[in-house]
Amino acid sequence: MSEPKRIRVTLEVATQSQAAELNAAWAEIVAGQRSRLNTAAETLNEIMERARSALQLITNAIEKHPGTGQTHRLVRFLARVYNGNDFPFDLTDLRALDTELANACIDYLNYDRLAKAEVHTYLPGGGKQMQTILHNASITPRLHFSSDANHESRLFALAERKDKHVDEFVKEAMEDLLSRYEAKIFGGLLATQPPPDDDDPPLMHAYALNDTVKPLCGASDGPWSTRGFDFLRLTCRVLENPVGPV
Repeated sequence: MSEPKRIRVTLEVATQSQAAELNAAWAEIVAGQRSRLNTAAETLNEIMERARSALQLITNAIEKHPGTGQTHRLVRFLARVYNGNDFPFDLTDLRALDTELANACIDYLNYDRLAKAEVHTYLPGGGKQMQTILHNASITPRLHFSSDANHESRLFALAERKDKHVDEFVKEAMEDLLSRYEAKIFGGLLATQPPPDDDDPPLMHAYALNDTVKPLCGASDGPWSTRGFDFLRLTCRVLENPVGPV
């Protein structure tokens, strides 16, 4: 009985680690075992399960403890994995979380790096629930400079010429911008009734110029007299909420 014909196959690799990997793969094929593939699949399933549990733990903490510093950090974390370009997150904030919640964030990050699906797809309410979470925590997208108009480089050039820190220059520019546009959109309403405490300043509310002359916050301390808009004089703080009724 003749021996079966043998076939020689030669493969070339670039490194010793690749050679070792190829040798291990060939040994598994010859032995009829696929242990490494099975292990990889089991590891992926474990990562996915840990991520689901982690996300549920995070969202439950957000729902049960609204308004706390820990909840705000968790929302910012979710916002970061939802859209990192719009919602930056300082990873050192994880240090301020309870150990269980910090580990949950790390477990979800471990899954998110695989880029299987966006985080909102795993929420029962999908993207709408994510937007509600961001809305309730007053988390808004960061501002973006235009690269086409070289806004960032122009800003730093002006700050350097004015011998100011760029943050100081931005604050000054933003105050000028906001004051100019606020005066076009809002007006002030001065309550004619005296304040509850004689030492308090008169109550000043904001109203929209293109709407009925009534406070945006729904205050009922009228009648009022109209005034120019001045944010710093407002006793009604509704405009401090960027996702409020304005």
